[in-house]
Amino acid sequence: MKTGRSALGAEGERAAKAYLKTQGFRILHENYSTPLGEIDLIAQEDGVVVFVEVKTRTSGEFGPPQASVTRQKQRQIVKVAELFLQRNRLSGAACRFDVVAVTFAGSQTGQPEILLIRDAFSSEGTTLF
Repeated sequence: MKTGRSALGAEGERAAKAYLKTQGFRILHENYSTPLGEIDLIAQEDGVVVFVEVKTRTSGEFGPPQASVTRQKQRQIVKVAELFLQRNRLSGAACRFDVVAVTFAGSQTGQPEILLIRDAFSSEGTTLF
């Protein structure tokens, strides 16, 4: 059973997954894990492979959730994404990196605020937020 931060993160990922589905995304993988790191969600939208990092918070006290997707985390996601594309023979596929910021107002029982940031960063390290 998950508790604390891991439970909050899992709830945020569930909310993000449900939201992405309502936006027309097809979820390909959840919690894609390799020795290089993990990607929360891998989806497809209009033929584009989308690597999604989900960040969840209960308040804005420490800044918005997306602010915690550091350059180091971005580089790690890019490496895992490259490995995913290689392993699945998709090296030439169009892809992008999105962030879903989930904020639960005080508790995990209410409806969260969800912000989808498309093309949040590039494989070259350019951040859009």
